[in-house]
Amino acid sequence: MPKFECDSCGACCKGHLLIECDEIDVLREPRLIDADRHHAGKSVDQMVQEITEDCMAVLLNCGHRCQFLGEDNRCGIYPTRPNCCVGMEPGDEQCQYSRRVEGLSPLQPIS
Repeated sequence: MPKFECDSCGACCKGHLLIECDEIDVLREPRLIDADRHHAGKSVDQMVQEITEDCMAVLLNCGHRCQFLGEDNRCGIYPTRPNCCVGMEPGDEQCQYSRRVEGLSPLQPIS
């Protein structure tokens, strides 16, 4: 299986993918709550309750650049980013899709 190295293009964070955050993500990074306009202003306890009881989620990137993406295309909450962001891999289908939508060439495997 080929290996890829992220080139920090930031395409994955520019609104082409749906980023769904669960209770563990909110507990680890409470600023995620205010990043979703539908949940902004709620407390961590309230949001965790809604997620667990009502199958709600905090959504990021809904057609917009992630508010945590810096101008340098670096994640401003990298150590506490949502699990679905942790799971994204350079060169995977989501990466290549985001690059294509941004007008970038496909990420090439490293040798």
